Amino acid sequence: MLIEKDKSSLIIIDVQEKLVSAMPKPYKFIDNIIKLQKAANILRVPCIFSEQYPKGLGKTINKIKENMSYKNSIIEKTDFSVPIANLSEHCIICGIEAHVCVLQTAIELADNKKKVYVVQDAVSSRYEKDYLTALSRLDKHPNIQIVSCEMVLFEWLRSSEHPEFKTISQLIK
Repeated sequence: MLIEKDKSSLIIIDVQEKLVSAMPKPYKFIDNIIKLQKAANILRVPCIFSEQYPKGLGKTINKIKENMSYKNSIIEKTDFSVPIANLSEHCIICGIEAHVCVLQTAIELADNKKKVYVVQDAVSSRYEKDYLTALSRLDKHPNIQIVSCEMVLFEWLRSSEHPEFKTISQLIK
């Protein structure tokens, strides 16, 4: 099944100061999160941001905050999973850490009949084995698909004739 823009929410999980500093090569996955975030803003896809215990782990990093639009919401949490109420049918998930908050959120959403798309090049974990194990486990769930950033962008557009095609294409460099 293709991702449907009008049925989508982008969920950006725990891209916070202290967590990002612990990630290997953080800018590759962060750059892809920003591409998704900018495309979501252009295409009017709602974005939800979570912050895991912000008093201890800090707030969402400025690079992400700069691209927040007026329709974005931030959820502070202490549970590892992002609360699942009132989310769209198609949930596009990115953020950190793949094997904890991303995994638990994805599985809870999928178990609650949401179609979940985990963006493999927009998630990270401190250790590669945890990242790979998380993707392997998520890929086995019937309501979860592992996708790439570009897959999401072009499925949201569906056609080179989409009015925002050129603008979105400029995000991919």
